[in-house]
Amino acid sequence: MSTRPPGSNDVWSVPLPPGAEPPIRVYVNGEERAEGREFTVEAGRISFHPPLKARPPLGIGRKVMLAIGIGVYGDLRGDSLDVRYTVGGEDRLASDVPLSPGGAAGPPPASAG
Repeated sequence: MSTRPPGSNDVWSVPLPPGAEPPIRVYVNGEERAEGREFTVEAGRISFHPPLKARPPLGIGRKVMLAIGIGVYGDLRGDSLDVRYTVGGEDRLASDVPLSPGGAAGPPPASAG
């Protein structure tokens, strides 16, 4: 489990795709995550523990540098999220689901026990 300190790019939850029904399968950076241990599904949202990391937005300076062919440095990494679900019995895949820092929920409460 990650021990990195909480940051402004942490994503604690994302909404499920419209009409999504179980089974819900979550893949972070191409690896399947375990429901109940690494994520939960409740009230139309997928909550992550530990949180995911959103890709930081590129500022105007970095965009200009990329446009003219100059590489940019720094921590531009973030997690990639794919969600497999069903709608009306039909299997669907949402690829590269957008991650917004913060999410609607903060850190999950500490479990008792």
